[in-house]
Amino acid sequence: MVRQRKTREESKCIELYRKYYLDRDYEQVDLFKLLNDAFTLSNVVYPGSFVHISPSFVFPNVTYIDSDRQARGFFDNDKQIKTYIRGRKAYKQEPNVTFVEADYRKIRSDLLDRFDLLISQYAGFVSEACKPYLKIGGLLLVNNSHGDAGLAAVDEDFELIATVHVSRGKYRISYTDLAEYFVPKNKVKLTQAYLHDLGKGVGYIRTAPLYLFRRIS
Repeated sequence: MVRQRKTREESKCIELYRKYYLDRDYEQVDLFKLLNDAFTLSNVVYPGSFVHISPSFVFPNVTYIDSDRQARGFFDNDKQIKTYIRGRKAYKQEPNVTFVEADYRKIRSDLLDRFDLLISQYAGFVSEACKPYLKIGGLLLVNNSHGDAGLAAVDEDFELIATVHVSRGKYRISYTDLAEYFVPKNKVKLTQAYLHDLGKGVGYIRTAPLYLFRRIS
């Protein structure tokens, strides 16, 4: 009876991932493969990840940070999660999955300057709060949900190096015409304080689904 209950809990754990990412066709595995082919990336940090574990299919070392209780329950099923990842991973070594149950805005000293890639999607101003986790030369993958890409664009510690586009489910990286991005439609001076007060993205003349920044200082 106890074993049956545990099996149901483990199955429910993976179903949570399926519900939010697999069934909605938002795993983004091809995106992470594209980044891995283009850059040398090993250690990845994903604040505000919820249960989006598909980076672990591509990158061997991923640290997920979230304060959500469902995420905590999901990652408690460590054995089931790793079994699922092993069945889909693209690398030879064992997956190293770390979950930190915390508000990502509360910086942890043990994570400083450790990561090659910082992922920011739909979780607020991750680029600013978690920048200390990123190595100098490390990459930030970010969309403009809540204005985080715009915040990175005015941050002198980041440099825009590419945009990421998707067409018919295929991702591609573009390194051209970067000066055309983050030009506001309205003539406003964009600053960190302005974007913080606004709490959301502004309208830009040219946009992309995702952006790649490099931490330069």
